[in-house]
Amino acid sequence: MTTQEEEDVEEWRVLYQETFGYRLPLFHPEHAVFQFQQTPKFTGHNRQTSGEQPNEEDINPWKESYEQLSRGVHVMNSLEQFVAAADIQCFDHIEEALKFLDENPEGDHEKLIFLHEGTHVVNHTIRIASDVQIVGASSSEDIASSVILTGRHATILELQEGANSAYLGYITVKYEVDTEHEAEVALIMEVDALEGGVGGIGVPNGPIGAQQGSVEEPRAGPADAPAEDDDDLEKIHGVESDPTTNCAMVVTGRGMEPTIERCNFQSGNPDSHTVVVKDYAAPKMRNCSSVGGCGGGIIITHHATGYYDHCEFAHNLQSGVRVQFQANPYFNCCLIHHQGDVGIFILDDGLGHFHGCQIYNNNKFGIELKSSQTNPTVMDCDIHHGHSGGICIHEEATGQFLKNRIHDNEFLAVWISDRANPVVRQNQIFNGKHGGIYIHSFGKGLIEDNEVHANELAGIFVETGGEPYIRNNHFHSGKQAGVYFYDGGGGILEGNEVNGNSLTGVQIRTGANPRIIKNRIWNNDNGVLVHEAGLGCLEENTIFDNSMTNLYIKTEASPIVRKNKIFGSRGTGVSITDGGKGRIEDNEIFDNAQAGVLVLSDASPIIRLNRVHGNKSAGIEVSSKANCCVVRENRVFRNRFGGVMSASGTFVSESLNQTYDNMNLVSKAINQGHCLFTVSGKDFYPMHNFYRCITCNSSERNSICQSCIERCHKGHTVMFLRCDRFYCDCGADHLEQPCCLRQT
Repeated sequence: MTTQEEEDVEEWRVLYQETFGYRLPLFHPEHAVFQFQQTPKFTGHNRQTSGEQPNEEDINPWKESYEQLSRGVHVMNSLEQFVAAADIQCFDHIEEALKFLDENPEGDHEKLIFLHEGTHVVNHTIRIASDVQIVGASSSEDIASSVILTGRHATILELQEGANSAYLGYITVKYEVDTEHEAEVALIMEVDALEGGVGGIGVPNGPIGAQQGSVEEPRAGPADAPAEDDDDLEKIHGVESDPTTNCAMVVTGRGMEPTIERCNFQSGNPDSHTVVVKDYAAPKMRNCSSVGGCGGGIIITHHATGYYDHCEFAHNLQSGVRVQFQANPYFNCCLIHHQGDVGIFILDDGLGHFHGCQIYNNNKFGIELKSSQTNPTVMDCDIHHGHSGGICIHEEATGQFLKNRIHDNEFLAVWISDRANPVVRQNQIFNGKHGGIYIHSFGKGLIEDNEVHANELAGIFVETGGEPYIRNNHFHSGKQAGVYFYDGGGGILEGNEVNGNSLTGVQIRTGANPRIIKNRIWNNDNGVLVHEAGLGCLEENTIFDNSMTNLYIKTEASPIVRKNKIFGSRGTGVSITDGGKGRIEDNEIFDNAQAGVLVLSDASPIIRLNRVHGNKSAGIEVSSKANCCVVRENRVFRNRFGGVMSASGTFVSESLNQTYDNMNLVSKAINQGHCLFTVSGKDFYPMHNFYRCITCNSSERNSICQSCIERCHKGHTVMFLRCDRFYCDCGADHLEQPCCLRQT
């Protein structure tokens, strides 16, 4: 570039910056497109080009930008400071500029207004009904913060029908409450209340809860939420509590598709949202913010849609985003955080699609859904650090929650109640300070392909008539149970992986009656625990390698356990105790560290058609005094301490069992004169006859095996106690006299 060309570039830069103030060239290739670039990536609009395109090095970016913008008009607070070309039209109020463009539609000027640096005060709503473009102009690095359009008497800016392709960019729009007018209204309301006028009907003054209809903390339940008619208009002496009035900006009307970029919206009105989109409007908002509002952030209502990309809604006293009345917006990669209420509130048939958003640190839930036709899609979002939880779906709402990360919430990650029926699929749900998913009050839902782990309480709770379909999830590493059904909860748990939880893998209690089908339940404390009158049907599950018992049934529980593989427990395969019942049929129970099936303490199950083999103690042991324990048609083989063993005083209906090839190591030890402790140690309680030695003054709590009675206590006065499960206290050296068999 020659010296002359460099001087030419510099002259155009000075003229451009004196006119517009921008630090970089702003290119405007077509209507409603504005992009800052050092050099243009496209040719200017309204240019006749022919032949070859110019070389990029030959383009003067300042001149190119100036020519693209030169047909706009300017609005500034001080016209004396404007030193640009004399043919540029200037105004000191935006209303005058809009009127000029409306009155000169065929003139030399494009419908383009540059709103210059400073605070521009309006005294009434600026209604835009044409495809005008309004752009902030400033030398500041943050242009929008230095170009402010503000007022306090009514909504600042309204884009209505006719402004279908309007543009708004690089501006702060701020609604300030008229405090003097508010004081007058409050005084009138106070006088009327004293005189018995409209007494008692007040303008909602609480920014949290009353305007949002949000649930309280989940322990209180959605029934404690504010009444649904909070959203209706209330007028008192002309004052409206409509959340769509007296705000920073309204976009309204069918066919309205304005572009709004890099704008900040603020409002001091606690009874409204800062931005309102309604009545079929569909704006495109990019890189905008609604931060610090005394009410909500943005409300989209009455069939409105729109595209909201990389916007931020934060520190509003109500919800950040509210969607209702069949509105269906698309939010992409937005930040929604630190609201005084919920982050996103979707109600009254609201829809919407939320993709890739960060939703965090909201005072209640990150997302709340209510009402029967509410049905948004939330996908690839990060929902975390909610003070009441992550997601709340209630009052028959539906919705799809797909591939989200829901984590580190103070309470529940996902709450489903009141016949809500969402799809919760392929989410990561972890590190909650409470549980993972909570389904109650007849809540439903498809809970599928999620990974739920490392929560303080259960991975999923189902209670009080909940009926979800829980399929193909991975519940692991929880600090309590993996899956927990109680208080009448039901539903289907199918094809899940449940492992590595600190307590039980699956717990069923207090009348819960789920179907547990084809799950793998392993490496938990207990595998499945059914107790306190729990029911349920467990079919075709693989329950293995749990620390204590693979399947534990007690305290009047009565499940159906059918066609499962139950093996590898470090305790018993199946334990039924303390009045437990149930049908244990057609299972394969093998290779457990103690008995295959153990029945104790007044339990009365039906045990039939099972294959019980390879267990380290007996195959089936019954030491229950209940009258109706049934053991029939089982195949019991290759167990270490015997096949089917019954203690003294038990009442067992035992028939048609096939017992063979059991090792009977207890009988072999006794026949060979060995102490029973040599085969059992303290880890097993093999069933055999045991005695007490009156001569040695042993109590009934000290069990002595037959071999020790015949040798260690030979010639002593002894008493047969009963046949039951025990290890030998003589061999364990729990008596004063040492065991001579152990010493030899």
